[in-house]
Amino acid sequence: MVSRRMARRALITSMAGAALTGGSARAAQTPADETADPLGYVDAASRLSVATYVNGQGPFAFLVDTGATTSVITSDIADRLGLERGALGRLHSIAGAQPVPMARVASLAVGKRERKNMTVAVLPRAQLRMDGILGLEWLGQASLLLDFGRRRMVVGEALPVPDEATVIVKSKLVRSGLILIDALIPRERVIAFIDSGSTTTAGNLALLDAARAGGALVGGAGPKELISVTGQVLNGRSAVLTRLTLGPMTLRNLPLVIGSIHTFEYWGLQDRPAIVIGTDVLRTFDKVSIDLRRNEVRFRLRS
Repeated sequence: MVSRRMARRALITSMAGAALTGGSARAAQTPADETADPLGYVDAASRLSVATYVNGQGPFAFLVDTGATTSVITSDIADRLGLERGALGRLHSIAGAQPVPMARVASLAVGKRERKNMTVAVLPRAQLRMDGILGLEWLGQASLLLDFGRRRMVVGEALPVPDEATVIVKSKLVRSGLILIDALIPRERVIAFIDSGSTTTAGNLALLDAARAGGALVGGAGPKELISVTGQVLNGRSAVLTRLTLGPMTLRNLPLVIGSIHTFEYWGLQDRPAIVIGTDVLRTFDKVSIDLRRNEVRFRLRS
């Protein structure tokens, strides 16, 4: 066991390592593992996949995206299952909203959790770069475990009991299903949310202004591309945040990309300093557990 003080010290060190590895380069998809453990990394950014059945067929490697409002399936899987396209819908991502064909699925299931009669967006595999995405409308209030140490994702089951290496951060669930955390940077309160679908931690322009006013940025801000989970590209600027405090936990020297990100506008957060915490930060932990019933996000340190 490690003490809470030791845990915090390890957290500060882990962010310095993240500064060397954080990025948004395009990543190749890895095939779904159909062995006894059908879960694993969906791409080089260490986003975790989960074995998903569509209309009883599968398993397919889907990403659970805690920042997505709509579930998505690739067009080749939709064709294989004989799904008819309906009217066009609008799919929101970091770069904006795009019209996409929609389809109706009778069942979308992971383990014991099944949602029926859902409308999903349909995208080409070349754009999505994975089998599909499970969004907030599918997740609902189910618990979610991102187990980076064991390369697995677990949905809707009992979460690990917190131990001395676990930091518990209080969260709140808004009506849209978004999981928000009250956070701090030097001299300013900010809104943070966990986005398991984002490869890169990102902030809005209001965060940039607040960080500059509080002396919370290190070095200059160079150009950087953000690539959304649906393949859209947005030009932003890289930066390093000196300090981000989430409840009892403080992350130091946090790399991020800042820009006019549509996600914040969609969620009504464009005028408040806000930050999306992506997998570049999440994967520095052994486990990240989201407990919506207790309104907690639990970060467990690597040993």
